[in-house]
Amino acid sequence: MDYYKNKVIWITGASSGIGKELAIQLSKLGAILVLTARRENELEKVKQLCGNAEVHLFPFDLENLEGIGALYNAVIKDIKKIDILVNNAGISAWSSVNETDIEVYKKVMNMNYMSVVSLTKSVLPDMIKRRSGQIVTNTSLSGKFGSKKRSVYAAAKHALHGFIDSLRAEVHEHNIKVNTIAPGYVNTDIGIKALVEDGNPYGKNDRGHDSKGLKVEKAVKMIISAIKNNKREVLVIPIFSMLMFASLLSRFLPGLAAIVARNFDEDKQ
Repeated sequence: MDYYKNKVIWITGASSGIGKELAIQLSKLGAILVLTARRENELEKVKQLCGNAEVHLFPFDLENLEGIGALYNAVIKDIKKIDILVNNAGISAWSSVNETDIEVYKKVMNMNYMSVVSLTKSVLPDMIKRRSGQIVTNTSLSGKFGSKKRSVYAAAKHALHGFIDSLRAEVHEHNIKVNTIAPGYVNTDIGIKALVEDGNPYGKNDRGHDSKGLKVEKAVKMIISAIKNNKREVLVIPIFSMLMFASLLSRFLPGLAAIVARNFDEDKQ
């Protein structure tokens, strides 16, 4: 795919899961990579997996919202421009509304929503000035509809969808592309790191991610194709699946979707 050759692509959450696989696959397509995640040692491992590609590492914890501007300045000082920003970093959560500490809501909203807004606002002025750029954001099917024990995660992802849709409308006149990527179950370790009621990690990768999740390699191929073809919004799920059925119900039969949601038990996935 010549579309990616020599493009500078900044991927957040690049030390594992979808971000890691994106880096590996894009490195083979000739992209120049800027990789950000908290764990520098894991980023170094990803860089090794990218072979001879040009890879720049900028370890950073995106929960530090006040430091994102300085992070951007450091990247631009070294790299000069960003052609594609991939907002991929995030954290999952799985807990009931009644039992969840308010600090968990704040933590997930800061990580999954506010950090994306802040980083996007950092790259945007230069993209507008150059009349060129692409902003890609990995959200979730939980940004399309909610289900039991997903209020923390779904709230942040719904907020992202609203932000991205408004952004897309605003920057169209500046020739900037904006893409929403909404994965369903993907076989990564996102479930292990998901927060529960008290803010501790869940520690397991069940509830469908391990048994029904797309292989990360296949999911990333779908994402790379969507970015190249400038798809407005892409659901990264199998065509014939319960998740596709649920997304169609939510769109066309919301009343029925609400009944399904209140009877759906993710524990049994």
